Amino acid sequence: MPSATFTEILRRICGHTKHISLHVLGEALLHPDLELFLAMSLEYGLRVNLSTNGVMLARNQTILLRQPALRQINISLHSFEQSGPESALDSYLAEIFTFIAAAVPASPLFINLRMWNLGQTSLPDEQDLNHRILNRLENHFGLLIPFPEVLTTKRGITLAPQIFLSREPRFTWPHAPAPDLGPTGYCRGLNDHIAILVDGTVVPCCLDAEADIALGNILHETLPEILAGTRATIIREGFARQQVLDPVCRRCTYRQRFQRDIKRLFV
Repeated sequence: MPSATFTEILRRICGHTKHISLHVLGEALLHPDLELFLAMSLEYGLRVNLSTNGVMLARNQTILLRQPALRQINISLHSFEQSGPESALDSYLAEIFTFIAAAVPASPLFINLRMWNLGQTSLPDEQDLNHRILNRLENHFGLLIPFPEVLTTKRGITLAPQIFLSREPRFTWPHAPAPDLGPTGYCRGLNDHIAILVDGTVVPCCLDAEADIALGNILHETLPEILAGTRATIIREGFARQQVLDPVCRRCTYRQRFQRDIKRLFV
């Protein structure tokens, strides 16, 4: 996304939100204008959450730690399954631990370590990798209670001040052909967030990286106009009634975690 486009998007969403997230099936730390984008976000009074696979944290450390707009970094540890050989795990985690040591408590930055690959279909090699990662975290942060015990009933825990571990089931990107999961359910898309793609296309959530549910374009319409559109209204009102009406949403496995949380409210 060019800086001029990013500036225009910031101008158009200003007043509608206090936070933005730099992701949507991409690596934010690869963008050559990352520091400029963070500085521009601060000018518009927006706090930034950034998601990364963690591989480029060390080379971007100076940039990230001197930009006060940055609020939280989500590090997808589960991405190591595809991003490197198992023999490189220790060096991968060592760079992440080095970044954490520089960031906390020197800054108010929150670090969210994500392992979003839970599932009964996990292969033995994946399970072993997860165990190794958890073991490294347990040792590094000096946890008094072993992970197998503390994670029995929890999806995440605080590892240290400002440092969290988040565990969630594996999900599939909904633009690919997949089974229909049924018409009943809920999602937070269009409730408390939307996604804006590089060309300004607005979609209900960050999982719609292919713009299968294009609601409008922020560069040509106002955000209120887009959210009041027919398709956005149908999807949003459907979720309010626990109805999943759009075919893309009906094959999305990510929304199932919200259904689980709703069930807990009534147990």
